[in-house]
Amino acid sequence: MFLFLIASAKAQTPAENLQNGVEMYNAMREYMTGFNNKTITYDHLSDLKFRMEKGVVIMDKVIREGNADEIKSARYFKSNFKYEYGFALGMKGENAKAFDVMKEIEKDVTALTSDQFPLRYVYFDKNFVINWDNFAQTQAEYYTGFGEIAYNIGKYDEAARLTWIGLAHPNSGVWLKYVAVNKMLDISAKNPASLSETERQDYALQSIKLYDEQPEDSRKTITEYEYPTVKRGVSMLLDHTLKNNVPLAVARCAEAAPLAGKYMLADSKVLQLYEICYRSSHSGSAVFHRTAEEYARTLMSSDRIRAEFVAVAAIERLGRMTAETDCAGFQQIASLYAFWKKTDKVNEFNQKAEDCAKNAEKARKKAEKAARRADNNFNLYTGGYIFPLFQSNAKRDYGAVVNFSFSKVAWEFSYLKINQNKENIFDLAIRDVDGADQDNLSRWDGYYAHIQPKFYARKREGLYTGLLMGYASKKFESMDVNVVRDADGVPSRAKFEPKVTQYILMANFGGMALMKGFGLDVYWGIGAHYGQFEPGNELDRNAYTIDNPLLENRKDNYFGFIMRFGLTMGLNFGPGNL
Repeated sequence: MFLFLIASAKAQTPAENLQNGVEMYNAMREYMTGFNNKTITYDHLSDLKFRMEKGVVIMDKVIREGNADEIKSARYFKSNFKYEYGFALGMKGENAKAFDVMKEIEKDVTALTSDQFPLRYVYFDKNFVINWDNFAQTQAEYYTGFGEIAYNIGKYDEAARLTWIGLAHPNSGVWLKYVAVNKMLDISAKNPASLSETERQDYALQSIKLYDEQPEDSRKTITEYEYPTVKRGVSMLLDHTLKNNVPLAVARCAEAAPLAGKYMLADSKVLQLYEICYRSSHSGSAVFHRTAEEYARTLMSSDRIRAEFVAVAAIERLGRMTAETDCAGFQQIASLYAFWKKTDKVNEFNQKAEDCAKNAEKARKKAEKAARRADNNFNLYTGGYIFPLFQSNAKRDYGAVVNFSFSKVAWEFSYLKINQNKENIFDLAIRDVDGADQDNLSRWDGYYAHIQPKFYARKREGLYTGLLMGYASKKFESMDVNVVRDADGVPSRAKFEPKVTQYILMANFGGMALMKGFGLDVYWGIGAHYGQFEPGNELDRNAYTIDNPLLENRKDNYFGFIMRFGLTMGLNFGPGNL
């Protein structure tokens, strides 16, 4: 039958032979699905050998007769036929036979690099492409598996060479790296010259890290087949560091301890790794120290002295790392010390927590105050009244305003020194008092002051509505006027020195434009005032007719109408409101 297949292959084209060979290879791979060292039998090996030889014969035919693409693809599949068979031999423990098969294809497998790809072939009228990524991991598996086979037959130098290549291969995943690292440790145990002591310790640490990186199902496989776990790496690191307590060795222990502790539960060897770190003043991170303290708790009964040392050392370093503002952190440190019954330390850190809370409360109040100030958008505006400055010197008024402006409201305080102003007697004019509409009244000097809150509009900060509460004190020029006694009609002259005190209430409207360094305020208002009039003469005004509308008609107490408008301009200290 085998000769028939060879004769049949001769009658086919290279493309057809390549197609048949690929079909055989795919069938061989499918046949091997589920094989492991417990399920594979010698009958399976015989069958696989037969399949491999048939495939090699067909691929050799394509290599002799095919075009460039077909030849490259045929060489690729020829090597893979042999690799699959060699892999099966190694799985069964036929290491010597497996070594010969793997060695035979080494040059071909090594020659395949990313530059050789892609490979192209036709398979049942469809174009197929094999990219480097499709093969790269297989190449990495080849080196790792071949190295293990070489180790099994005592070829330690060869095993070290192949395993190192597999470990350095860029497509070796965490599983292959785990296998390769542990195989290097196996090799060094048989042939110490294969690794330096530094390399041995580095591989020991790497074996722990790679075990931790395995998915859960891979760790189950490791346990099932009794492959090395983290225990070997821990023992190697511990033995070495106890004899060579140098910083590099301690650093390895510090890196290994938290990882090993995840899988070696309540094990004194892991606790010893932590102990080495703390006796060597290893700094470590907060996570490291918390993990160490937690692990020490698991051994507080079986290894009390060492567990307490590790725990207290870890808590001490956590305490040093706790920020002065971390009140909860101090409480946690106190509770950790309490677990280990360190009363003095418990009291010390409880006091720190209490002091921290007091300082935090002070800081909170200070921050709230600062926030309120920031939220108030505080501005200090000082300005002068502009329009009165355009009067002549004798009639010029001088005044200023101060505004304490916040985000929603401003408080204004004003003072105005007044010179030679005319009195507002609009209330007399609307009562048709004779002469009240004439500009013939004496002027007055005095001052005007007010306070008002200005409430900003929501949408435009500068616009406001205010409630002005004012006060004015007026002293008129002396008036020498004609008076007639009503009882007998006798005329005479009398001298008056009138005064008026006014209490003002008005609605005020306007807009303040505040900028950094400069501000202005445009306003107008309307309201009323309550006045107290003093004529400045003991004359009974009810018994005389006075030739002056103000003196004749002004009551001692009266209400009047008042309006104001104007502009202030000056300096602003603050961020402004524009």
